[in-house]
Amino acid sequence: MRRRILLAAGAAVILAGGVLLVVNRDTATEQPVKEQPVTMRVALTQSRVDEVRRTVAIAMNNDGPAPITVEQAELQAPSFTGVGPIRVDAPLPAGGLRVDVPVAFGTGICAGDELAPRSAASHVAMRVRTADGRVHDVRLALPEHDPILDKLLGLDCRQDYLDRQATFSFGPWTQRPGGRVAGSVVIKRVGFTGTITLREFAGSILLQVLPAPLGARTPKPYAVLRPGTDELTIPIVVDADRCTPHVLAEIKKPYVFPTYVSLDGGEVLYTELRISDADRAAFKPVVDACAKRNVVS
Repeated sequence: MRRRILLAAGAAVILAGGVLLVVNRDTATEQPVKEQPVTMRVALTQSRVDEVRRTVAIAMNNDGPAPITVEQAELQAPSFTGVGPIRVDAPLPAGGLRVDVPVAFGTGICAGDELAPRSAASHVAMRVRTADGRVHDVRLALPEHDPILDKLLGLDCRQDYLDRQATFSFGPWTQRPGGRVAGSVVIKRVGFTGTITLREFAGSILLQVLPAPLGARTPKPYAVLRPGTDELTIPIVVDADRCTPHVLAEIKKPYVFPTYVSLDGGEVLYTELRISDADRAAFKPVVDACAKRNVVS
């Protein structure tokens, strides 16, 4: 068997048949180094469904020669509150086949008013059963400043910052004929004393939300809350004109309403209109009318 000999100052390291032997020139003793029983790769991904559920998927690959089963998994991300380990049953065959395990990541831990924080070094901890029945604790590092965690931390910290400046929500509703509902978007000042500009808000994939009475012809920005005024109301109409069978079949975020604001003319920040149980109840007739129009006989 071919052996590769690496000479260092005072010692030789011999790699023979996958076993690492450390040979000390002075003592000529051999010390075997225990092999790693599990060879795995992990990474984080996030689908649209994960976004709605506030989860991420741990993508696991078994690069070893034998099948293994992951019985417990935990995302150890110091920049988030975390939720602890979860029990799973994830068989991973040999050969690198990928298996995704969804886990919650908690809430971002924000310091001050930093709007683009970087996530701390994070790991995935797992309890893995090998083919011989033994259980092993495995802890693998994620990439430094993992891009998924950086994105999620930034979203949470920008939202935390905005929540301390102002709130953006819906006002009271009035049902209208034809499966529509009239209401308002309300800006309320919380801590910010300067100018708050609501540049634009948009409907969800199903529900169209437009300022009244001009609708899509409404000039932007939609509203400006000036210093000395604590609240501003923008009349709106909500309908299901976007409703199609395809949307009904594929919809993942029926009640996510993107909103773009700026403070004192600064950076445009993304947020979402707050949704209450009363809002969902008001939207139900609109959604029901959409479903009724798309019933396939």
